[in-house]
Amino acid sequence: MLYRVRHQLNYTYSSAVTLSPHRIYLQPRSTAFQSLKSTKIQILPEPDKTVQISDTEGNTQHLLFFSVPTNQLQFIAESEVETSLSNPFDFILYPFEFQKLPIKYSQEERKLLTPYLEKEGITPSVEQFTKLIATESRWDTLQFLIRLNEFINEEFNYEIRETGFPQEPDYTLQNRKGSCRDYASLYMACCRSLGLASRFVSGYYIGSSDAPQYLHAWAEVYLPGAGWRGFDPTQNCLAAESHLVLAVSASPEMISPVHGKYTGQAESSLEATVTVTPAEILY
Repeated sequence: MLYRVRHQLNYTYSSAVTLSPHRIYLQPRSTAFQSLKSTKIQILPEPDKTVQISDTEGNTQHLLFFSVPTNQLQFIAESEVETSLSNPFDFILYPFEFQKLPIKYSQEERKLLTPYLEKEGITPSVEQFTKLIATESRWDTLQFLIRLNEFINEEFNYEIRETGFPQEPDYTLQNRKGSCRDYASLYMACCRSLGLASRFVSGYYIGSSDAPQYLHAWAEVYLPGAGWRGFDPTQNCLAAESHLVLAVSASPEMISPVHGKYTGQAESSLEATVTVTPAEILY
């Protein structure tokens, strides 16, 4: 399926400010199931210098340098993205012993997956909750991942928070509420507590045509024989062709769409809009 994405962010300042170097993640990622056909990012004021790089996790990052004081900062990112994962269950866990938890990665895989196994912030409450879900799922790997999705979706209260980093997983668990990025961070913590490598995904989800659209977040888990697979507790589903990946990271705060500071005595405000529409495939 081919989609057109338009993501606009308008920062307004009450008086002129000087912008520090900014890094942005507004160019969708190319993966085994997603192809970036075109992208264009407009920035006002125009940066003195823009440097495009591939970061440590293979995302496209733009580093921006400014020198002229401004009362606003605007980004308009327009992309065409084609997705191809129509059946997210089309995989086999191999070797077959990985169908049961706990998973033990090979020594070679574990070296590469170390950042995605980090257990910082995993509290006894998160560990206990995870073990309850695993026991209920009879320690079946896929059933655990599906049941964890389902539980967070059904038992937690969803809220929209357009700005800020994810809450601590324990806070989300104890309060039974959060945004999509809070759900994703809790999901990651639960997986990591059982030794499952997981990472945070920033992107877009295409739901019903009349539903408001926002930047979205979910989790990916590394499964031997299946690779990185997306699980979305906000939508209670596996990520498929309706999920468009913007960037991935072991640390959610690393891939905020816009990251930077300003100097000056001013208040700031943000207005963000996201539009994702299907596009006819012409090739």
